[in-house]
Parts: sequence; C-alpha cells; structure tokens
Amino acid sequence: MANQKHHDVTSLNRRIRKVEGQLRGIRGMLERNSPCDEIIIQLNSAKSALQKISQIVLEDHLDHCVVDALQDGNREPQVDSLKRALKQYTKMV
Repeated sequence: MANQKHHDVTSLNRRIRKVEGQLRGIRGMLERNSPCDEIIIQLNSAKSALQKISQIVLEDHLDHCVVDALQDGNREPQVDSLKRALKQYTKMV
C-alpha cells in the first residue's frame, strides 16, 4: 500500500513551488529590512500554505490508505500510521 499513489503529485508540487517562492520573497524582505509586520504577514501566508499541503496529504492518507486497510482487515498498522500523522499535523496548527 505504501507504493500506491493516490494524491495529485502535480498539484502538490505546484503548491510546494508556491511556498518556495514565498520563502524566497521573505528572504528578500529580510535583506531589504522590510517592516516586521509585513514580513510576519508573509510568514503566516507561507505557514498557511504548508498547512494546506499537510491537510491534503492527511486527507489522502485517510481516504485511501486507512480506508483500504480497514476494508482489507489490516487495521492496526494503518491506525498507528494515522495516529502518527495526526500527531505531526496537530504540531503545525
């Protein structure tokens, strides 16, 4: 199951490239001594974008890996995996 691809890699890569661009912009703002409130706004925007990527991956894990495991009777490993994923996700919010 670990080798199955469920999420839209192209869409996720697009989102990641956007975050990379945001971070480059933030670096430039720091180098230009931009106002702190503007930098924080951009940092929050990048953080929100990363949270959305995490949400998409987590939902995909639940929709496919966990549901498939429950249907196949292979519950424990995927439930443990879901618990670990949720623990990591909640650290972001």
